[in-house]
Amino acid sequence: MIERLWRIAGWLGVALTLVLSLGPPAFHTDLHQGDKLTHLAGYAVLMFWWAQLITRQRWRLAAAVILFGVAIEFLQSLTPNREPDTLDALANSAGVLLGWLVARFLPNLPGRIAALPALRR
Repeated sequence: MIERLWRIAGWLGVALTLVLSLGPPAFHTDLHQGDKLTHLAGYAVLMFWWAQLITRQRWRLAAAVILFGVAIEFLQSLTPNREPDTLDALANSAGVLLGWLVARFLPNLPGRIAALPALRR
């Protein structure tokens, strides 16, 4: 059951990423290029989340998430309120690598959650 909920939450994360990336800008930071931190963090979470479910050939998952980020940057060129940015795509890719690294140190989180005594009853 935990794995199913994890998968549903993962797809919601993909949808949220798509909506936030193609809709009007929702966040503003006073830091120069501060939005790159948002890109880095968002894609790190996305990669980490899915890496908990896809444990073999994670390089394929990483490639898919990077391509997702690149596709979003392209789609932004078709919207009136966004514009594509190569640095955003690079920040997305760096986030994917960070998420992959963290997933190596925290493997099988859904399984660990399912094994908690309170959830085994």
